[in-house]
Amino acid sequence: MENSTDSVVNIAVDKYSGRADKTGTDNKKKRRNQLALTCILILLFAYGIAINESDYMGNAHTSVIQYLEVYSAFLPLFIYIVPFGICMKWICGKYEMDGRELLAAVFCGAFIPAAFAGELNGGFDALMKSLMGHSYSDAWIGSLEAGIVEEILKLAAAAMLLYVFGMRALKHYLVIGMCVGMGFQIEEDIAYITESGFTKVNEAFPTALDRVTGALGSHWAYAAVTAAGLYLIVRAHGRNHKRKGIGWILLVMTDHFLYDTPIGDAQLFNAILTAAVVLPVILFFSSPEMEAEEKVYDTEHID
Repeated sequence: MENSTDSVVNIAVDKYSGRADKTGTDNKKKRRNQLALTCILILLFAYGIAINESDYMGNAHTSVIQYLEVYSAFLPLFIYIVPFGICMKWICGKYEMDGRELLAAVFCGAFIPAAFAGELNGGFDALMKSLMGHSYSDAWIGSLEAGIVEEILKLAAAAMLLYVFGMRALKHYLVIGMCVGMGFQIEEDIAYITESGFTKVNEAFPTALDRVTGALGSHWAYAAVTAAGLYLIVRAHGRNHKRKGIGWILLVMTDHFLYDTPIGDAQLFNAILTAAVVLPVILFFSSPEMEAEEKVYDTEHID
């Protein structure tokens, strides 16, 4: 009887040891992957800075006064940057997230997807114009390309950051997506301001104000919803969740496309398109799954 008991115990110990060894190996592999992905992010970040440098520079004849006038037009952007920062501080307290990780996501959004999106959009426009000539419509075909490419790039940046930070919960996907999108939005707004301002100084402030008015339902919301869609695809269980995740991503791409077309210029449609991406963010934050995750997270820390 004792031998039988010892055998059972030994088998259990062997199984536990095997699982422990497998877990240890998996953890080492994950750490190596995280380190490799961190190096890739740093390289992409550095390359993005080099690409984005032109967004802050005028031509050889641009005077110091003109630089000051154009750069002063960045100030209206704080109308949405400051509230976003306050919101992120509140989120860090509520969900016990590290503000440094969110700040890193903002900078990565500004200098990785934003930089490469500009290059890809410009290359696509040049290619289509050479192939289609005057029949090419940037307002429609270009908008479709931008809606797809920009959302894929932002989602890829968010996914890499989530893996590097070891984040797995819906709240993490949402918030990192928001921060990546906000970084993209700030960089894009700066590019628009400098492009118009260095061409004609008097256009810098009107461009800045125009960008601020469109900030409510812009890239921060797009990236948040696509990141939530990615969560449903890779983390949630069941086909319905995967279909919903794909649906949310396609919704954002469609909304982005329509917003950039002449349809988005109409005030009514502009408001509808804005609501179509802001409301899902609110719904995700108020979903039972978010509340359940928060309770589990708090319980773990209390114990």
